[in-house]
Amino acid sequence: MRNYFVGALSQAYEGGQGDDKPLRAAVHSCTQVIDAGKAGPAVYSERGCAWLDLGEPQKALADFNKAIKADPNDAALYSNRGDAYAELGKYELAFTDYNRAIKTDPRLASAYNNRGQAYAETGDLEAAIEDFNQALKLQRGLVSSMYNRGWVYFDLDKPEKALKDFQAALKLEPGSAEILGSLGEVYQELGQPAKAIAQFTEIIKRYPKSGYAYNDRGLVYLEEGNLEKAYPDFEMALRLSPHDSGVYNNFGLLFASTKGRETEAPVYFTAALRLSPNTPLYLFNRGDAYLQIGRAKLALNDFTKAIDLDPEVGLYHFGRGLANYDLGEMKAAKEDFTEALELEPPTAEIYCNRAQVCTELEDYKSALADYAAAIAADPHCATAYFSRAAIYQDMGKYALAKANTAKALKLDPKIK
Repeated sequence: MRNYFVGALSQAYEGGQGDDKPLRAAVHSCTQVIDAGKAGPAVYSERGCAWLDLGEPQKALADFNKAIKADPNDAALYSNRGDAYAELGKYELAFTDYNRAIKTDPRLASAYNNRGQAYAETGDLEAAIEDFNQALKLQRGLVSSMYNRGWVYFDLDKPEKALKDFQAALKLEPGSAEILGSLGEVYQELGQPAKAIAQFTEIIKRYPKSGYAYNDRGLVYLEEGNLEKAYPDFEMALRLSPHDSGVYNNFGLLFASTKGRETEAPVYFTAALRLSPNTPLYLFNRGDAYLQIGRAKLALNDFTKAIDLDPEVGLYHFGRGLANYDLGEMKAAKEDFTEALELEPPTAEIYCNRAQVCTELEDYKSALADYAAAIAADPHCATAYFSRAAIYQDMGKYALAKANTAKALKLDPKIK
């Protein structure tokens, strides 16, 4: 039975301590029976499931085909073959098999679970929820469906519901590394970093070689601004998972946030890109790091590459807008900020940056409109009030300039 968003997550959190020897032993035993000419559909099915768990879906598919040929009325065989097709990315064939399994045995909970995973993987999250609900209705306590539904709720921006599912799953499988890790992510999303840290710490206690757990705990510390605790966690993660590009990326984020070590950040992002070339997020992060240390041309190059790889992410256009601004390319910067506003939920920061560009271009009407939009997006944006005051001052509207300056200083007494 496959799990949505899991893959090798369990073994990853367990520090690679998962053992595939039992699976290979199962393959060997089944192969001996098959070679002896004594195999029925159950033997082919067992070997197919082992191949699937070993990451060999093509071999699994061949075995499931033979099992179905021998017993075309076994619903579970169609569900298993659907899993193989899904792993191969052949979702149309996977859905055909899941539907056949459910039609053959409408009470087969695993078929609903597996079809739900396929719906989730193809973006139909509501249909996925319906299938996981049905699976749990047929088989209460089916941990895989609780876990999978939790991740779909998380994707649907319903972290409270995700939390309930993960908590229920953990009660049935205490100490599960993947469930603990998922709880950690949900707690962080809910703004409960102490609880998130507790989950990753528990994984580390159980699986001290888990580079993933150290990495994820380090990320929580980093997001909370606790750089002193983030550093040793990332260092341990790098030691345990030296080929994990994500750890190098996170080390880069750490150094970009550490005063006096900003110049080291691009080195780690570059190391991440060596391991995972053409990863847009790593390119954006390196570009941001270059921008931070005054190397706008290199930043522009990285932002452009990120956009070429994934043009629908507004954040990448925003970054390139900042680089173009630093390089004095105001028209290009304005285009980038405009694209960012179209692709992402509008924020005060983007509006303020475009307003600044409009000011440089002496388009004061547009600048004022953008500062007004920034204030609408965030009424506590002191920068918008302060910058708008400067425009009013230049326009001779001294009362408005005074009022906006006063508002800015009330929001941020240190603003300059």
